[in-house]
Amino acid sequence: MSETHPDVSEAPNGSSTQVKCEVKTWHLSQKEDGTPEKTSVEGFGHVEASTDDYALVVIRKLDKNHNLESTTLDVNSPFILNAFRDVVKSHPTIPSDFSTRVSIPIPSEMLFHHWDDLQNYTSDLKDDAAHQHLDLLLQFMEFDMGAARKNYLSQVRSGLVEFARLGVLFCPGDTVVTYVKSHPWLLKVEKTAYETNEKRGKYCEIQCSFSDYDGEKYGVSKHLFRIYQKEDFGSDHPSKILDLKVFPRECAPDDKDLESRLRERGELFLSITGILVRQYDGPAEYLKTPPLEFFHPDENEWPQLWMPFTETGRVIIDRKTFEQDHPSGIISKRSFESLDTALCPPYVLGYSCSRKNWCRYYVTNLREVPWKTNAFNELILPQSQLNLVRALVTSHNFPTDARDEEQQKGKGLVCLLHGPPGSGKTLTAECAAEITAKALIRASISELNKHDSPWFFEFELTKLLRLATTWKAIVLLDEADVFLEARRDDSHEATNRNALVAVFLRHLEYFSGIVFLTTNRIHVFDAAMKSRVHLALGYYEPDKEGRRRIWKQSLEKLQQEDSELDIDNISEQLSKERLNGREIFNTIHTASTLARFGAERLHLSHIQEVLGVRRDFETSLEKMRHSALGHSAEVVSQGSILNEEHDKADS
Repeated sequence: MSETHPDVSEAPNGSSTQVKCEVKTWHLSQKEDGTPEKTSVEGFGHVEASTDDYALVVIRKLDKNHNLESTTLDVNSPFILNAFRDVVKSHPTIPSDFSTRVSIPIPSEMLFHHWDDLQNYTSDLKDDAAHQHLDLLLQFMEFDMGAARKNYLSQVRSGLVEFARLGVLFCPGDTVVTYVKSHPWLLKVEKTAYETNEKRGKYCEIQCSFSDYDGEKYGVSKHLFRIYQKEDFGSDHPSKILDLKVFPRECAPDDKDLESRLRERGELFLSITGILVRQYDGPAEYLKTPPLEFFHPDENEWPQLWMPFTETGRVIIDRKTFEQDHPSGIISKRSFESLDTALCPPYVLGYSCSRKNWCRYYVTNLREVPWKTNAFNELILPQSQLNLVRALVTSHNFPTDARDEEQQKGKGLVCLLHGPPGSGKTLTAECAAEITAKALIRASISELNKHDSPWFFEFELTKLLRLATTWKAIVLLDEADVFLEARRDDSHEATNRNALVAVFLRHLEYFSGIVFLTTNRIHVFDAAMKSRVHLALGYYEPDKEGRRRIWKQSLEKLQQEDSELDIDNISEQLSKERLNGREIFNTIHTASTLARFGAERLHLSHIQEVLGVRRDFETSLEKMRHSALGHSAEVVSQGSILNEEHDKADS
């Protein structure tokens, strides 16, 4: 504030008798020639003497038209400064420890926040001189800010607040409430500031702190809220406090148990450490990232964008790895015991095995995973194959450092599963994850190469394998045909494919985890790929006995109260239907849905009705195949369901 009153010297360091218990008022304006002019003003507490001799000095700056631009209060009184040290201690709007003279912009958020505290402090004073100086300050506050304070308090009692008074509403140190997808979250206010955005206009930024854990240490993190005038306020009209994205705890609806509930939730939050695989069911949010080719110079300053979705299934909780990819940082390190658990966020950060995105997961929706240690009993495979797969996946050693490529080279386990759809390839990988109690990350080659670019494919593949190694997860890569067939050089498409294969082989060489590759067909096996496969298992369409076992296993999973079935007899009867494992499961699922729609228990008639619809579809498909073959063989494209039926017929 020195530029507004350059002639005011520093306050004396002598005894309090050097400072008069009076107010000096100055007006700073400009003469016609533009030079500054300082005028002593008659009025509140005015006397003629050096300004250093006065407890309070009021400086009002005027523009050329003598309109008030700003008001500053200089505090010289050691009694008032001592009161500030005792009552206020510190305030983000005043960069001072109150040991020497301080300049305060008026109206002052600090004085608003501690109005009642200063009044109580003054009433308890025994020293007459100190009491007089504090009374003088309170008189000035009432004279200059009293009307504004009364209006503010009246609005707050009505549940309203003006945009210009948000800095008063959010007092540093106060507890505030926000809701994240209906989950309450308590935070502490650190400071507020008014800023302007070129597109969205003026806004008030509220910086808050909360208890946090970044995967390695406990501490206090910061969170910023921005309340925009145009969006939340109608011009200068007040807005409802409870309609704001964050509001003081004292303004919240009466909920006496809120702190205790959030403290219990916070203890759960702080107990989630390390890498954990959990079951999740409920709303969540995934982190939306810009395309890889996107660039903006201010991109790092943009807030993270979280998009809502519903998650059902296994998730991996790992704050440390998230921070390595998206560092946010902790303001200050604290001991676990010193943290207020009521201030912990309602969510933890983890990875969605289904979406393959970083996500926010609400801690109250996390559950322990009910691992199926006997999952291999569901596989209809020769016992020798089951024993081999079980031995390999349970005995595999993962590296300690996922980023040390030399440590990982040649130490992975690559399993190739080939056979027709619905024969149990995917189920094998799922069972391997169950018996080892590890996450299963499933991806298709088309997902990894959705931009048809070797560079993008390598980026996605590297990220997937690095995360899988870090979490000791099992990887399932579907549609691996493109990497398994022998390479050719007879076309541009073949050249692109060869580039993808080269990338895949190189990263597979340095992957030390467990990966399952699935394919429906292999015509010519690539030699380089063959040398990297540790185990190759062939799968076939189930025979009659295999179908009976699949029907029996699938029907036994139904709740007894949901069905009226003689499972042994029905399984024997239904095994005559030439279906694969996936088709059997889908049939039972559809029949169960049909039964629920009719508010009935599952009967054989429901299954037969679904099978009848399926037979009609097969008949129509056969007619379409004959019609297509009769007109042009080119209509039947490779990989279509018509062509698959044609292949079956020919075989």
